[in-house]
Amino acid sequence: MRRILALSAAAALLASSVVAAGSGPAMAADPVVLPTPQSIIREGAAVALDGAVTVVAPADVDGPAKRELIEVLTGVDATVTWANEAPTAGTVIHFAETDPTTRAVAAQLGVADASTLNAEGYVVANGTVGGQPTVLLEGASARGLFYAVDTFEQLLQGSTVVPATVRDWPLMSIRGGIEGFYGIPWSHQARLDQLEFYGEHKMNTYIYTPKDDAYLRSQWRTPYPQPELEQLRELVQTGRDNHVEFVFALSPGNDICYSLDSDFDATIAKFEQLRQIGVRTFYIALDDIDPYLKCAQDLQRFTLPGFRKLAEGQAYYLNRVINEFIKPNNLEPLQTVPTNYAGSAPDAYKLEFGTQTDDSLIMQWTGEGVFSDQITMESAARAKTTYNTEHLYIWDNFPVNDGQPDRLFLNPLSGRAADLHQHLDGFTSNPMVQSYASMIALAGYADYTWNGPAYTPAVTQTRILDELAGDDPAVREALEVFVDLNQDWRPYRPSSPQAPALGADIAAFWAAHDAGTAAGTQPLKERLATIAGLEESLAGMAMTGFYDDSLPWIQAATEWATALSEAVVGLEELAADDGSGAAASFLASAAERKKASTTYRVDGLNGLTPVADRYIPKVGDTRFDTFLQEAYGRYLTWLGAEPYASETLPGAPTRSARLGQYQTNAIERIVDGNLSTFWWSSAAPQTGDWVQMDLGSVQAVGGVSVHQADSDGSRGDMFYNAALEYSTDGATWTTAGEFTDAVVLAASFQEPVQARYVRVRATAPNAGGQWIKIREFRVLPPSAELVSTAPDGNPVAAVDANLTTALEGTAEAGQYLSRWLDAPLQNAQIRVVGAELSGTVEALVDGAWEVVGEATAPWFEGVVGGEVTAVRIVFDAGPVSVTELLVSPYDGVIPSPSPSAKPSVSPSAKPTNSPTPPSKSPSAKPTVTPSTPGRFEPKPPYTAPGIFELNGRQWMTTCEPYSQTQRCRTEIWATIVRVRGGEFVRENAWAFNNLTYLPYMTRAAWKGNPLGDAGVTDDGVFTSGGRQWRTECDTAATGRGACRSYTWTTVYAATAKPGGGYAFSQSNQWVFNNIVMFRTGSESTAGDSDGPKLYSSGS
Repeated sequence: MRRILALSAAAALLASSVVAAGSGPAMAADPVVLPTPQSIIREGAAVALDGAVTVVAPADVDGPAKRELIEVLTGVDATVTWANEAPTAGTVIHFAETDPTTRAVAAQLGVADASTLNAEGYVVANGTVGGQPTVLLEGASARGLFYAVDTFEQLLQGSTVVPATVRDWPLMSIRGGIEGFYGIPWSHQARLDQLEFYGEHKMNTYIYTPKDDAYLRSQWRTPYPQPELEQLRELVQTGRDNHVEFVFALSPGNDICYSLDSDFDATIAKFEQLRQIGVRTFYIALDDIDPYLKCAQDLQRFTLPGFRKLAEGQAYYLNRVINEFIKPNNLEPLQTVPTNYAGSAPDAYKLEFGTQTDDSLIMQWTGEGVFSDQITMESAARAKTTYNTEHLYIWDNFPVNDGQPDRLFLNPLSGRAADLHQHLDGFTSNPMVQSYASMIALAGYADYTWNGPAYTPAVTQTRILDELAGDDPAVREALEVFVDLNQDWRPYRPSSPQAPALGADIAAFWAAHDAGTAAGTQPLKERLATIAGLEESLAGMAMTGFYDDSLPWIQAATEWATALSEAVVGLEELAADDGSGAAASFLASAAERKKASTTYRVDGLNGLTPVADRYIPKVGDTRFDTFLQEAYGRYLTWLGAEPYASETLPGAPTRSARLGQYQTNAIERIVDGNLSTFWWSSAAPQTGDWVQMDLGSVQAVGGVSVHQADSDGSRGDMFYNAALEYSTDGATWTTAGEFTDAVVLAASFQEPVQARYVRVRATAPNAGGQWIKIREFRVLPPSAELVSTAPDGNPVAAVDANLTTALEGTAEAGQYLSRWLDAPLQNAQIRVVGAELSGTVEALVDGAWEVVGEATAPWFEGVVGGEVTAVRIVFDAGPVSVTELLVSPYDGVIPSPSPSAKPSVSPSAKPTNSPTPPSKSPSAKPTVTPSTPGRFEPKPPYTAPGIFELNGRQWMTTCEPYSQTQRCRTEIWATIVRVRGGEFVRENAWAFNNLTYLPYMTRAAWKGNPLGDAGVTDDGVFTSGGRQWRTECDTAATGRGACRSYTWTTVYAATAKPGGGYAFSQSNQWVFNNIVMFRTGSESTAGDSDGPKLYSSGS
């Protein structure tokens, strides 16, 4: 039996307030007995048991009750003698089902005996009989006597029985659990432990109907093989040893022919096999099946209209089982759950089912819904009438989590009317997949079904946590903190409070933090420290199975708590204006948050096959994540971070027909620009299923981002195995990226690609059977503001004001991330936050790149004077993780620059949103004849760096090393056409004009590179980076000693209309991109074979 732990006086008084009033004097700390007895009074005399004790009992006294009494007396060091009659001296315990002896002792103690109680009732009393200390343990039945020992144990204080008289009986006759969930079934040992737990808590029913037992369902006609039968025999015997009825529930409804003799015979044969191993209560489950008859014989025999026909067939079958098997074998009444098992409103099926079935049949009902938030007296009374039965009891789908396998429901039972025993025979709880974690709720069912009017959820919750934790106060405190994180019953009870104690500490923290009161922040810090240590502290629980069941949630909770603790430190560092410390703390917080919200830990099923680590545990959600959202928001405000405003290309979304739509969550929501709305499929994806964007025509695409699940930071319903693909014709597809377990599917193209269609395609089914949510599907034009030459990662993630995303990948030395400003800044502050960061931060100042400083993780901060138009990070070789790159105005003192030993070796590469031909701009053809290096003189606007004004136009040229030559990029301040929000707009901006490769390399050194060697092309045409190119050399346009290259691209144009305004057009055409100028003189020099091998473009 369970060991009773000391409770506080407050808890004891709370418990005593719900028991029947007695005539005895008040106790300083009345005994706390659960389930609460119908009557417990302080009277009699305390009896010490730590010496010689004689137990007077008949020889055939109930074995399980005797076993439990021996265990209790052994625990208090009693020296026990068993006898048939009382001795003349010494302490005596009278222990028996009600008989003349126990009734006489009851009379001598002045209490009413158990003979008038119901079959499970009992009496416990103590006092003095004939001068001897005496205890009476009397049961109205063997089970009642078993329960008397449980109460007797709870009346012990040390080795002494406190003065008390208890008369007790249950108000409901059916009290227990039904193993009826979908999910990984309980182990055999877990079932054995459940049966023992039920007995310890005065529950009397265990219904065996696991969904994975093929001999209950798909092979219901087949007898059990001997090994499986022996396991069932052990369960039956363990139930008997704990006075728990093992109920065998057969589920033949998927393919039964109700009128077929062979199916009836198969039912009886299966039941008889179980009767032979001791089963005495049988159940036929007709739930979760098709609501119609399936065989021709039934359709011919049962002729009532509509659903009445199904009820007619089922009643015929059930009545035959009752009359030909149950009654002849003198078994307990047959039980069932009908096909329509929810709701109390009348319907044809329910009335026909109740009318036609035998009056002895006991029916189960789930309440007004499959999951019932509340079960009221009115609802129960109406249901009895609707089902036309006097024997209705509840299949209560709490705390079952097969529909929410990522959650634990550890809140106490509530929402059931106190007096339902007046209408219902009882309750069976449908527990969670985690059998030991279910014991919290099951303890509530035990106390509620025994004595509903006296049931107090908080008292039961306190006691069961005491029992599960054991004697260590630190473990008990840790368990209460963990259970608080799982106080939830969403979505079945939307009003559920989430982690109320944590929520209170969080509210107090923010109030104290904002008021600058350090003491008020301490409770949250201490709670977080406790949560962070749960994996170690809860390992010492008395109920180790609870720890094992809960470990995935414990581990996730520790990571969440660590994330919050780091954020708390970060907030304190912000208050001290410690940018480096705050960056380190918030990055550490985000890393822990990512682990907590993306790590699969909860096992699940694939069909009937267990699969490890299938779900991400949810724990403390809406508390942990909202705290971090607020803390991260404050940090980002301190940084001055604002989300990057990226344009999207307009398009029409479509999907695989098989994916469907859940409720009103339409596919059009993925392009509404709102990350809080979503399309939600109504099915899990299979390989090849897709969601697609049609841009209407082939366009230049610079990137794609698909935002899935409920937020960018947490996995949920989404494509777990996916590819991003694009196509010009919808037939031939190019892969832009493949993803596993990524919430945001993102691809960024260094060179824009041409596409009309962009899609996400499932490369494998979702292992957990999850559906898909997509909040936004964004197809981005080429970016004029953000450029990355790193080979992987999404550059937008570095400028999105989001600590949970980052540009991540591996860089080669010289690769870079640049951010161009919408408008120049006169003096600027640059900040970089990143977990993997090594390189040089540079700014484009007055037309030239200037080194601002060396960047190292996790923080860089620098200022630069002059007119700043862009900034960039030039990476060292190695891993890269840049969370935020920020540029803001600076009005402080600009320090004097110090030269850097590291040269700038990367291009600026700022493409326009849509490649635009250099209309009305100077020709890219050199104005001088290319010469040898010794005689070549760079001149504006194409071959000398700087900002120039020529012919009334502004030009900007930047140059950098390229292999053995120099490459200069020229831009012009011009009116260009862009697409914003699906509309053409004209705006002034720096527009790419051309690239010029200076004449420092010979023609031979360019050999093999199609930019400078048309001979390696197909009549001048070649493909690179998904785009078509054309090169011409030594023509009238190029001049002798040079090659020009063009790209086939989309061009937007604006034509002034006579009445005002502009007419916009779009066309594909060859657009000039770059010129290669060759070095004259010798056609072969040392090192020519190491000439350029990479193609490049400026748009």
